[in-house]
Amino acid sequence: MDKGRKTRNHILRESRRLFTANGFQQTSISQIIAVTGVKKGNLYYHFPSKEELGIAVLLDAAEEFSAILDRSLTGADPIRKIIHSCQAIMELMRQTHFAGGCLFGNTALEMSGTNPRFGKILQDVFGNWTEKLQAELQRAKNSGQLNCNLTVESLAVSIVAILEGGIMLSRVYENQKALEHCILTIKTLLDPEQT
Repeated sequence: MDKGRKTRNHILRESRRLFTANGFQQTSISQIIAVTGVKKGNLYYHFPSKEELGIAVLLDAAEEFSAILDRSLTGADPIRKIIHSCQAIMELMRQTHFAGGCLFGNTALEMSGTNPRFGKILQDVFGNWTEKLQAELQRAKNSGQLNCNLTVESLAVSIVAILEGGIMLSRVYENQKALEHCILTIKTLLDPEQT
């Protein structure tokens, strides 16, 4: 990897950490420069504005999250795949000790109503996540494994909302209990006989 690419990736990684912890609006360019150690001119060479940096951070995180979802949707059957993906999200949050919570959820609350470019990326992230869950739920329903009166679309949206709520509460309480409760709720919704 060339030096320019390494610098760009370093800026993206450190900016993501700041945006997740502090929010986009509350993170200043001077904080980004201090944390990354790059000169202002170098920062603006890679990202012409703070908005462009925010967009790049979201796109980079979205690509990484999509890959994590794809890798984690594994198991003997569709329900196990979904539960495994929930556990992968728990592991992601554990790695940061629940500091900051979810970049996408935080940014949705802060920016989606005020910046259409941010809003579009967030719609794509949550839409992609929901579609992946919906596909597995449909497979479970088709095979007779899922016996639920809710539509697969309603279930998929609810799973995402439950997880996002669990992440937010775990951030508030600075422990994993809330997210654990939410994952147990999802397991019970999908496979009541196994809980």
